[in-house]
Amino acid sequence: MAWAGLGMAVAAHAAVPEQPRFGLVEGGDGLPSTEIAGIAQDREGYLWLATGDGLARYDGAGFKVWRHDPRDAASLPGNSVQALYIDAQDRIWVSAEGRGVSMLDAARQRFRHYRTGSHPQLRDEEVFALSGRRDEVWFGTQAGQLYRIDAAGALARVDTAGLLPPDAHVMAMASTPSGELWVGTTGGLLHYDGAQLRREAMPIEDGLFALAWIDGRLWASSAAGIAWRDADGEWHLPPWSRRFGTEAGNIAWAIAAAGDGEYWLGSERGLWRTHGDADPVPMLGEQVPLSRRRNVMTLLRGQDGGLWVPLHGRGLAYLRADWKRTAVLPLPVELGDGVYCPLVQAADGGLWQVEPEGRLSRLDTRSGERQALPRAWPALRAMPVTAGVQDHRGRLWLGNYLTGLARIDLANGQYWTWQDPADATPQYGAPGWMVEDAHGDIWLSVLNTVQRRAGDSGRVLAAFEFGRDAQLPGAQIGQLGNGPDGAVWLSGSRGLHAWDAARQRFVPVPGLPAQDVEAFALAPDRSLWTYRLGELVQWRQDGARWRQARRMAAAEGVPATEAMDLRVDALGRIWLATRRGLWRIDPAAATVGMSAARAFGLRDGLSSREFIRGCLRMDRDGVLAGATVDGNLLLVDTRMPDPAPVTPPLRIEEISVMRDGQRTALPVQGTLTLRATDRQLRVAARLLSFGDGQGIRYRWRMQGLDEAWSDLDSQALREFALLPPGQYTLQIQGVDAQGNASNVHHLRLAMPPPWWRSHLGLLLFGLLALLVVWAIAALYRQRLRTRHAWQLAQHKREVAEQASLAKSHFLATLGHEVRTPMTGVLGMTELLLQTPLDARQHGYASAIDTAGRHLLRLVNDALDLARIEAGKLSLERRNFPLHALLEQAMALARPLAGRKGLAFACEIDPALPPALRGDPSRVRQILLNLLSNAIKFTERGTVTLRAMPATPGRGVVFEIRDTGPGLSTEQQAGLFRRFEQGGAHGRTRQGGSGLGLAICRELATAMGGHVGVESAPGQGACFRVELPLPWAAQADVDLDAAAPAPPVASLPPLRLLLVEDDDTVADVVRGLLHARGHRVTRVAHGLAALAELQLQAFDVGLFDLDLPGIDGLALVRQLRTMGVVLPVIALTARSDPEAEPQARAAGCAGFLRKPVTGQALAGALAALDLQAGAPATA
Repeated sequence: MAWAGLGMAVAAHAAVPEQPRFGLVEGGDGLPSTEIAGIAQDREGYLWLATGDGLARYDGAGFKVWRHDPRDAASLPGNSVQALYIDAQDRIWVSAEGRGVSMLDAARQRFRHYRTGSHPQLRDEEVFALSGRRDEVWFGTQAGQLYRIDAAGALARVDTAGLLPPDAHVMAMASTPSGELWVGTTGGLLHYDGAQLRREAMPIEDGLFALAWIDGRLWASSAAGIAWRDADGEWHLPPWSRRFGTEAGNIAWAIAAAGDGEYWLGSERGLWRTHGDADPVPMLGEQVPLSRRRNVMTLLRGQDGGLWVPLHGRGLAYLRADWKRTAVLPLPVELGDGVYCPLVQAADGGLWQVEPEGRLSRLDTRSGERQALPRAWPALRAMPVTAGVQDHRGRLWLGNYLTGLARIDLANGQYWTWQDPADATPQYGAPGWMVEDAHGDIWLSVLNTVQRRAGDSGRVLAAFEFGRDAQLPGAQIGQLGNGPDGAVWLSGSRGLHAWDAARQRFVPVPGLPAQDVEAFALAPDRSLWTYRLGELVQWRQDGARWRQARRMAAAEGVPATEAMDLRVDALGRIWLATRRGLWRIDPAAATVGMSAARAFGLRDGLSSREFIRGCLRMDRDGVLAGATVDGNLLLVDTRMPDPAPVTPPLRIEEISVMRDGQRTALPVQGTLTLRATDRQLRVAARLLSFGDGQGIRYRWRMQGLDEAWSDLDSQALREFALLPPGQYTLQIQGVDAQGNASNVHHLRLAMPPPWWRSHLGLLLFGLLALLVVWAIAALYRQRLRTRHAWQLAQHKREVAEQASLAKSHFLATLGHEVRTPMTGVLGMTELLLQTPLDARQHGYASAIDTAGRHLLRLVNDALDLARIEAGKLSLERRNFPLHALLEQAMALARPLAGRKGLAFACEIDPALPPALRGDPSRVRQILLNLLSNAIKFTERGTVTLRAMPATPGRGVVFEIRDTGPGLSTEQQAGLFRRFEQGGAHGRTRQGGSGLGLAICRELATAMGGHVGVESAPGQGACFRVELPLPWAAQADVDLDAAAPAPPVASLPPLRLLLVEDDDTVADVVRGLLHARGHRVTRVAHGLAALAELQLQAFDVGLFDLDLPGIDGLALVRQLRTMGVVLPVIALTARSDPEAEPQARAAGCAGFLRKPVTGQALAGALAALDLQAGAPATA
């Protein structure tokens, strides 16, 4: 923030001339635009600006800006913000040019917009005025429309019919603490009292541009002037009202309180300040950059009493609340090197100064005016005055570089100098200090010499030299002044000495130590203050001695710099002039660890911080005057009250740590739990104070680590390299330049110990030690246990392998041993059914056939489940034609449904691919099981098969829906369990093993899919199978036709060689083939088959794989080795899936599992016939 001084002093009722000095925030400080239409301050203390390039928030050090983002609908709708309001919930309301009204929530994250698109009742989006009453927000538009938004966010239009002319524009609003709302328009003033909106008559109705509610008054500015309304409803026109209107070319755009009963006016011609009924005075002089020709569109008196003024083209100006405390005036003469003091305190108030033309002038510190005496003294021309005093007779004594000492009698104008060497001042110097004692004698100091002169004659009465006189040890004079009894006191490097008139010598002041005293001063309560580097001490007289009453140092803000002069004002506050500025130290405000000092520097109007030694003057009106080395005079009104104390808000801007090699931000709210590996904890604070950012001081204390508060300094950031484990509370407090302290902010931290130092870690270490001891003691036993465990594991592995082999052998044996007799049972039954039987006999035979087939399915299902459990179920992965598979399933299921009189339907989604990749036999098994189940349990109605895609491009879903009795929830829960038959009721009468559905689920799961059911009693059931099989463009295999094999009559009689060791099976196969016209030669083993092949020729061979001696596979290989061309169909009772691939690899042209039927045999032979009898080779 740059600071600009105003070039004019405004006479007013103040102790010093009024000279406002503004701090200026410019673009270089981050201000997005100097076009500022609105200023407001939120409850946290942040300053908000409606600028021409976004909504800006200022914290005294930097800006955060919200702008329009085309990618974010919740951003600012436009960058040109022309109205601003902060409601009772601390939400920010703005209007962007031509884009309605938007609200930034209290979290400062998102904007909510009120636009015509989302709120049709809003007919005009050009908004110039925003305000509110209680929980409502009101705004007016360029078209003269008035709207309000309630606490719930609902927008409603306020009816202004009959109150405003059609061409009126809403320009301003103001609300009162009681909830009333005033609306200023170009067509008049409206008043809303919470119940009714009415028009208010006023003396200036020629277009209202500004409204302001200030201290119970409503101020209004129009094209005709300014008026105000009192609490009784009466309007008043100030005498200067017409100076602010269109006639004067000076419309007032903004009105704000000045804090002292006066007002600030922002107008077309700059900033003005009222002075009662007198004409307001412009505050911006033309000779400085803050020109009076600038429009001041808005004003804000901040929470600290300071004034914010936007200056288009320059920036944002800030005037502190105590701006009237100081004034800076130029000295009438050039100081050269600036090492002497040209100020002499006038006895009746003011200051005497020597003008360049040799005249004496008296400076009125109240008005800043100089009144020169009519007479001139030629000897005073170019006289560099270094010190002076006006004695009780009214004579003026002037120490200078030309004559050393001169005296002027102001009553008669007589001028004296002393030419006698005995009365001359010491050479090579000029007086630096001059005082009059209680007897009227004049004392002065030159370098290290002190002279006492007679008040009447000016003759030297005595002289003392530091370092040579035993009574004045030391080598330097600090200050010459008066003690409490009017006697002369002087300070030096050996303490404070007082003139003892009785003994005619200087004696040490009793009770004060013999140590350096740079400056001293007496307080109104007759106490004594002494200063040495960085330390102020208060002394009180106790009889003949002085005793220390108080000590103040750096902890209370006392600067560690050399003193140029010292004064105490009427309130007991110490004023210390230094090379670093002027310091005011208030003992009454000091507390432990808190600053009692305030520095006055460049931001208070000083042109230089370096003061001239011995050049502070305090007059009877409490005005402190001090000269600086640049030739200017500072005036300070020490009796002016400080601005009302405030508690500036302190905000935590950043909390971060180094975590995993990176700087990581942490939340600034709540208890902060760190990690044991976190390092370099950094906390940054910000005191929201705008008057003097460089004067802000902070103090810190980490409870649990620091014993006391740190000294106040400007460091707003603290970093902790490594915190020991523990619980901490970081306390932070800020103090602004005026000494106002924030509340102490408490930030709670928890730093856990590293895991090895935690309770759990220590416990683990203890347990580890015990374990080590136990491990050493049990090492031998452990080795034994390890050996025994290894032996046991070996034994268990062998047993497991044997069990696995036994199970595999059992599965193979069971399949073989069951299928072989089942071949006899089913085959003989089939042969029996082909013989003439009466009805009863036919029924018995059919029952045997049905039971046998059921037993075969039961065995097959049990073997499949056992194979799945053993992990021996292998699934093929090949591209198969989906439609052909569905046709096979329908061909097999449709006759079953027909026998029961059921309708059978199939629906295939055309979106399905021509082929899927998977195991077609297992998919067919699932479909046939579910279709058979549906047909079995449906008495009447329809069974439907549907096929559809699972997801686009992958998978298939099959639905089998029936119109059967349906399933209850209890039945569905046990439906897929093994040996469950649809629950305990209802469906058990249909028979079944209860394994079919279990196998369906197991197979679907093996394929990565699942099977489910949807049903309700009386509404049928729908089984849904979802298989995630990949889609394929075409099939790479053909499925066997679903049509039955050609009849026997269509096949020529064949000569068949049957190799089968089981007589019953042989009889069955032979009988089934004989029935179809074939001639069968049966042998019992492989050797007989070889012999038979040598005797006669055969068309086809049917070989059992499990033969005594040489097995069927070996027999086929032997024939191929011998060059015998004979198509061979393998007959086997094996149930393992490897049997068929092994048979075909050996050279078999066909493969049948026992038990076999006549139809199966005919089909296998027909397949060979279709191959034109070609030998089956591997």
